[in-house]
Amino acid sequence: MKLCLVHITEMPNEFIDPWFSAVKNSFDKVLQPGTEVMLKPIKQGLKGDNVLDFDNPYFAMLDKREIVEAFIEADKEGFDAGTVHCFGDPGIKEARSVVRMPLFGPAEATMHFACQLGRRFAIIGASMPGQPGQISEQVQQHGLQDRLIPNGIRFEKEPFVDCFPKWLGNPQLCVDSVTEVARECVADGADVIILGCAGTSLFCSMAGFNKLTVNGQTVPVLDCVMVAAKMAEMAVDIKKGTGLPIPARTANYVLPSEDDWVRIRSAFGLPA
Repeated sequence: MKLCLVHITEMPNEFIDPWFSAVKNSFDKVLQPGTEVMLKPIKQGLKGDNVLDFDNPYFAMLDKREIVEAFIEADKEGFDAGTVHCFGDPGIKEARSVVRMPLFGPAEATMHFACQLGRRFAIIGASMPGQPGQISEQVQQHGLQDRLIPNGIRFEKEPFVDCFPKWLGNPQLCVDSVTEVARECVADGADVIILGCAGTSLFCSMAGFNKLTVNGQTVPVLDCVMVAAKMAEMAVDIKKGTGLPIPARTANYVLPSEDDWVRIRSAFGLPA
């Protein structure tokens, strides 16, 4: 089985292998030995060192188009399923309507998984401008407001742009930051903690942090990218074993006809 992980920024070639090696660490813990994951960065778009650009809706929209193009390319290359390396699930809904392979977003997959592990969950996101509103909209979009604890979307104490270089050298610092906020969430009723950032998930998995013990009780801490990849793997197994349509090809997810595909993409100067 081949899974595609689309990265939301351009990445220098010399950085792809070290980055994916770190990400692969979490996949190796849960995916079957025969499942291969390939990292596919977008070919052009926002740079990894300019994460604050994603808070501008227009810039994010331009980047999302490149993410969808990456999924289209992966679908043509024969990948079985895919996910994206971002809790915002950028491009997932749009790409589902034009590619044949199943796609799973880290936010959607992890929030629904959390509902099966406990009654109430909390999300700890990256401390960046615009994130509170974006994550809140995701929770509402999936109808999960009642499963979120009061004030259930919280953030690391320091800005992500300041933390990232330090955490890259010492992932345990990320764990320490997350643990402080997670304990507050558990005290307020969270049964499950969702890491609402692909970067935070990466560092916590590198450090082996996936649960928190509070007053003798064990609380799961979910790596959102890991959950999405496992969900994608499971969907492929079900699809291959039963012929179940994944996703459902109804309403907005009906694949366009070849004529419509050529007509619309040509209108925007995209290769048909």
